[in-house]
Amino acid sequence: MAQGSTVRLLCFFLIGAATVAAAARPPASVDFARDVQPIFRDHCVSCHGPEMQMNGLRLDRRADAMRGGTQSDIGPGNADGSRLYHRLIDNSVGAQMPPGGPLSDEQIEIIRQWIDEGAEWPDEVSGETRVPAADADATRLVSLIREGNRPAIDDLLRTTPRAATLRGPAGSTPLMAAALYGDAAIVEQLLAAGADPNVANAAGATALMWAAPDLPKMQLLLDAGANVDARSDDQRTALEITSGIVGAAPALRLLLEYGADPTAVNRTDLTPLREAARVDDVEMFRLLREYGAGPRIASDFVRTNCHKCAALVGAGDPLPKMPPPPGAGTTAPIYDPGRLARPTPVGETSVTPESIRAAIERSLPLLQEVDAAFIRQTGCASCHHNSLVAMAVSTARANGYTVDEALAKKQLNTIGTYLESWRERALQNVHIAGATDTISYLLFGLASEHYEPDAATDAQAIWLKRRQAADGRWPFATLRPPIESNDVAVTALSLRALQAFAPPAQRAEYRTSIDRARAWLVNAEAETTEERAFRVLGLFWAKAPAAEISRAARELLATQRADGGWAQTESMGSDAYATGEALVALRESRAVEPTNRAYRKGLEFLLRTQIDDGSWFLETRAVPIQAYFESGFPYGVNQWIAAAATAWATTALALAK
Repeated sequence: MAQGSTVRLLCFFLIGAATVAAAARPPASVDFARDVQPIFRDHCVSCHGPEMQMNGLRLDRRADAMRGGTQSDIGPGNADGSRLYHRLIDNSVGAQMPPGGPLSDEQIEIIRQWIDEGAEWPDEVSGETRVPAADADATRLVSLIREGNRPAIDDLLRTTPRAATLRGPAGSTPLMAAALYGDAAIVEQLLAAGADPNVANAAGATALMWAAPDLPKMQLLLDAGANVDARSDDQRTALEITSGIVGAAPALRLLLEYGADPTAVNRTDLTPLREAARVDDVEMFRLLREYGAGPRIASDFVRTNCHKCAALVGAGDPLPKMPPPPGAGTTAPIYDPGRLARPTPVGETSVTPESIRAAIERSLPLLQEVDAAFIRQTGCASCHHNSLVAMAVSTARANGYTVDEALAKKQLNTIGTYLESWRERALQNVHIAGATDTISYLLFGLASEHYEPDAATDAQAIWLKRRQAADGRWPFATLRPPIESNDVAVTALSLRALQAFAPPAQRAEYRTSIDRARAWLVNAEAETTEERAFRVLGLFWAKAPAAEISRAARELLATQRADGGWAQTESMGSDAYATGEALVALRESRAVEPTNRAYRKGLEFLLRTQIDDGSWFLETRAVPIQAYFESGFPYGVNQWIAAAATAWATTALALAK
């Protein structure tokens, strides 16, 4: 009897344990609404939802959650490369979340499996705001305002005056388009026709937000009753937008005089005072303090970004820009000599049309493959895997090499869609992670492939123009050499971006910005190959005098090494990244002829250092800040810089004739 009871009791416990174990396992296939959304709702949305978006992350709405930056928060199909997943499991890329205590192992596994399965988020639970239907006449009027076609604008308003009061694409109004693209006369005309200055679009943005920092347009809107403290869905006000625009002190004073609140703390962790310091504008910083802006911001931030601001508040001596703290080192795999060992290059190869073609035909498929894989795995576009690859693909095509056109077209569409996902934020002065460094490269890559300008590229060009420093340069944002490391490269890339993507109605104004950048580049000092090469390119793109381009090219040629290559810095050896960009600059600018001996020696260096698989090997020297994942390019922790080097080398070879 006792033995039978023991057996029954053991069976009861085994069945119970099996039931608990089954409950702890994630489902065979994760369903977002059933399995993932409840976790977000119960543990995440209070800090990352409609009322608050800490660190710019929002998890109640699909479009915001899936928007990538320098690294994707949610990279469909790639949990290892998703910041969200790593923030849930440990503190390798930041404090473990949620702050009240970690999720259960089962909940974490559900999210990991959901991401790896593709992060499907159905439309019916997307959380998206319903966009009002666009009126055809209003849409036409918005398009005409963007183009600056004043006769057609007047004609449409004369025949269909009601168009001024209706909504165009994404709920935006013709008045908003006039605030962004037009002049004060068009704004006044639309207000007289009955346009409401307080109508918000689907993103909660208003005409006043889009008008900054244009003083006459802002004055008209405020006098017409625009709400000076209206806040968008991304928690931005006109004051916060204006505070992050270089040289916008007059517009900022206007908003403050009309009662804008400088003390409100943005629930995405931004403040007007911090924005003014970020763009190194001491006049706006002083003005905000006079009106009581706060709270105090970290002294190290002020000392790094705005030296005069630091002196104004007694924060201490200036600090140079430093590499970001290593935020993802522990996510990288343990060193594997077999996988990460230095590969053997092709070896001595003569520079002939046949050897150049063979090298390019080895590298192009590898580059195009990783171009697609990176975006697919991260949900975002990059300088190293995408923009530089676009440059290589475009150059190869233009010089008679066969590329995968279907894949190239798909990539352009994907990057265009990515920029569209950032359009509303960019117009509210919220930047893609990487700021000037990333945005200038993304537009450069699109320009290389002759991408047709649209509202999304307008938004990024507008953001770039707003961040040009008073002296004409664009300061780099993050120290991660060699790609993100200096003002010369960012200035050259930014002026090229403005040339290609200036909004049609404002091209004359943008040409002035380009002229200012060219003047700065003429006198800029270059210390690295990256700076020297981009100084040549920037001067060439900006149509500087031939003598200035020639002088910059001679400075670049003078640093070529005896082995035919160029080194990134004086203390480093020659490599494909530095050599590739040097040769591209010299040939693209027409500073050297294809028969030039130094140029031919550079080509020889690239040919003999290529690896059999089509890549060029390079060791990284940037601090890892993203969670590690395999992009599909070889060399493990060195894969990103190796991809960039391969793109530069391929472009250089494709330019050789």
